Amino acid sequence: MIITKVIYGWVNQQFDTETRRFVNQEFRGSDERHWENEMGDELNMANEVNREAVYGLGGVDEPYLNMEMVQPNYTVEQPPTAGLPRIDPLLAKATSFEVGERVIVMPSDEPYDLIRNEFMGTVVGIKDASLVQVKDADDEVFDCDPIQLHHVK
Repeated sequence: MIITKVIYGWVNQQFDTETRRFVNQEFRGSDERHWENEMGDELNMANEVNREAVYGLGGVDEPYLNMEMVQPNYTVEQPPTAGLPRIDPLLAKATSFEVGERVIVMPSDEPYDLIRNEFMGTVVGIKDASLVQVKDADDEVFDCDPIQLHHVK
């Protein structure tokens, strides 16, 4: 039989405003909890069968599992990018985008940019240490200000 321990609490998540990514998270569990059966019904701990399921035969210690959450990991193995320029990790705003990453490009407030609608593309490099180069579906490469780009999940 599979039973579920439901622990009440909250999650703290830390967000880096420069890279626009979450960098850490942790679950803070309270002492308030209950157990549920496979159907989602709360176990009545006054019932000996339910107590035995949780604590074991003659047991006194409630089962415990560390509540450590999996941390955000943005280091994803990228496909081979032979012939494409590598992004220098020391660059400022552009470093939050990686070669091979899918992005949505939004036009800027400049009137000449409003002619083109938003589009999805792939990051292929950096130009002049500040612009992110993005290739669209027609294999056309655009030099974009990082502010125009949005990560695709």
